[in-house]
Amino acid sequence: MKKTFRYKNILLYTSHQWCGNTEEYFVKNTERLAVFLLMPRIKTKDNILRIYEKGKLKKTLETPLTSNFFLYYLLWYYHYIIAIFKYFPRNEMLVVVTAHPYVLFATTIFRKIEFVYYIADYYPPINLTMKLYERLKKFYHKGVKYRIYLGDGVNKIMNGKVVDSENRKTIMLGVKSKHIKRDIKKTGDTILFVGVIRPNVGLDIVYKFLKDKPKYKLKILGICDKVLYQKHKEIIKEYKISDRVYFPNRFFFDDEMNKESKECFVGVALYTIDNTSTIFYADPGKVKTYSEMGLPVIMSKTSSIAPYIKKLHSGEVIDRNPSALFLACEKIKRDYKRYVNGVEKLNKHFDYSKYYGEKFKFLDNAFNTK
Repeated sequence: MKKTFRYKNILLYTSHQWCGNTEEYFVKNTERLAVFLLMPRIKTKDNILRIYEKGKLKKTLETPLTSNFFLYYLLWYYHYIIAIFKYFPRNEMLVVVTAHPYVLFATTIFRKIEFVYYIADYYPPINLTMKLYERLKKFYHKGVKYRIYLGDGVNKIMNGKVVDSENRKTIMLGVKSKHIKRDIKKTGDTILFVGVIRPNVGLDIVYKFLKDKPKYKLKILGICDKVLYQKHKEIIKEYKISDRVYFPNRFFFDDEMNKESKECFVGVALYTIDNTSTIFYADPGKVKTYSEMGLPVIMSKTSSIAPYIKKLHSGEVIDRNPSALFLACEKIKRDYKRYVNGVEKLNKHFDYSKYYGEKFKFLDNAFNTK
């Protein structure tokens, strides 16, 4: 039987740091799909463009990446314009799903486009750059029909209150369980950290914890710039924990992370909790990444996901200090099966296929498929 696709033409922006399985969801449901996977400006590999037709991958291209701020976005925009003309029929509606306001600039003069502005974060205006960026976001936010938010905090910032309507709503990150099985007796006492390393992610707390608790180990599967990496190396050396910290400072793809995670018993996400942090307002991908891997999480008291962690008992929400981290680790190990069951409940609640199928119903109207 010939498959009928829910959506017609979609261009999706995402990244390898973006948990949520949006790419997989739209691959299964879109007749023609282009996916831009954006790498961070910290030089690793080039950006990637994937072209799908009727659920099958037809082409994978690399588009140049530079760490230069202006060239980075200029090249990105150039390849975006090329893609919308090259891979989609000009006489049909194209829906562009993006978290980046730059994509909205002037493209409707080129062809018929409907935008889904997926606002994934909020940067408190603590400097001129952030002020200008937030003003740009709000400017385009007013003129876009479909507006969705990665957390009620972002929703409230953009609308003055939490809005839940057909075309404006919160859509958190969907998950897809990877069914990774691990034996707590074999994983030992290794803690996992994944993602881009910034000053607000709480690794300094984990280092202090490791200094006083010699039986624990840490794997850091993420990347930062050379200056920050050197600072981390100095702290690790000062605390004499080098033999218990794995930190190669490189990008890890999914299959690599999954393999490394098998040797860990818990994931950690000790974000700063003040309202100048972007995580305060959104749904951090780090937590959902741990959940997909089947790992309980230890996180700070911030973001839209924390209440679910508590309610479903899929981890511990703690104060940001080494003592609280130690107590949480010990508590999880004592009742590990219960926490793993909580992770399964969280994964079921946010199962990407069912969750997005309901949340993205508004796109049916954009393509008039129903």
